[in-house]
Amino acid sequence: MDIRLALMAGSDIPIPECRLILHQPTIKEISFLGEDDFFIGVQCLCLNKTMFVEDKDALSEVSNFQIFMTMMKEKETTDKKACVQQVLALLFPKYRVLFTPRGLIFQGDGDSPMIDSDETFEALQQIIRIIFCANTGPMDQQAFNPVDEKAREIAQKLMRGRQRVAAQNGGGNQSTFSRYLSILTVGLNSMSLHDLIGCTMYQLYDLLERYTLYTNWDLNIRTRLAGGKPDTQPEDWMKNIH
Repeated sequence: MDIRLALMAGSDIPIPECRLILHQPTIKEISFLGEDDFFIGVQCLCLNKTMFVEDKDALSEVSNFQIFMTMMKEKETTDKKACVQQVLALLFPKYRVLFTPRGLIFQGDGDSPMIDSDETFEALQQIIRIIFCANTGPMDQQAFNPVDEKAREIAQKLMRGRQRVAAQNGGGNQSTFSRYLSILTVGLNSMSLHDLIGCTMYQLYDLLERYTLYTNWDLNIRTRLAGGKPDTQPEDWMKNIH
């Protein structure tokens, strides 16, 4: 399914495998959740077992879905479960999301789709990774047999691993989105702060990358016109960045 235009338009995106339609939340909508909780929830939903497990034998015994469900059942990760629920509420505002021993139930008007298999969870993950710019590499899902103890062991590593949240959130008390909004509000004459908070995360990151390419190109050209000789050629600021 081609969702490239939908990503730039900020449109809702259907996930046929899950019988769901995903809403791309705006920066303003994300702000109601809070940046820390948002990134934690996204991290859990986008977990990739290959990032935490090097043992090929262990990888062949568990799936991302199994590890995710194991994490959601642990008492130690109650706070992460709450973050996941809030992120899912942003993504699927027409549904009430419930956790069951088998998976996730999306309760709606006359319809209750479920995420209860490796396949449906993978389909959900793929879209979430794209809209939230959390590209973690290709997923090579296989058919797995449940091994609760192994899943628990891997989940413990995930519980302790907050590197990606810290990296995306800028570390410390900094706000990534606030900084990006401030930069683009000053840099883009065509958009106000009000316009930018109405962007999705995908749109905001796209604008920032394009703006960075343009400023680098513009600085290079100005330097050459002034008689300077930059060491490198500027990248084409209109190149395809996706």
